Amino acid sequence: MSDAFDFENSYAYLIYRTVRVLRRQFMRLASANGLELFPEQWFVLVRLVKQPGCSQSDLGRDFDDRPSMARALRNMEEKGWIKIQADPEDGRKNQVFPTKKGSEIYQLMATVVTEERKRMFKKLSAQDFKNFKRIIDQIYEESLD
Repeated sequence: MSDAFDFENSYAYLIYRTVRVLRRQFMRLASANGLELFPEQWFVLVRLVKQPGCSQSDLGRDFDDRPSMARALRNMEEKGWIKIQADPEDGRKNQVFPTKKGSEIYQLMATVVTEERKRMFKKLSAQDFKNFKRIIDQIYEESLD
């Protein structure tokens, strides 16, 4: 019986494998800097520094997992990294802001992540990244159908 499915060259497997190793690497970097910071929390901090006051529901929609996002935000608020407050224009919504501590974590990790990216991506060209983004965006778009 021949196996027509080439697991090791499956795009889904290659993406999954890469995501797992990047996740572990990020957590090692955070831990080496004295932080228990998960990639999802990092993405939230980046978004909040760039767009303070965005809604909790927008964050949940961005990361496609509202219940997990609500838990992550509660955890981040307990650690003092973010502040969640009622939207003054719509009391049914919550706005999320980085705290001073959250902004400091962002600054520290932005430097660490930038340096690690330089190391990891040194053999890749700008065209490689353009091609990768085009391909991964196409896969994402087609997956939504």
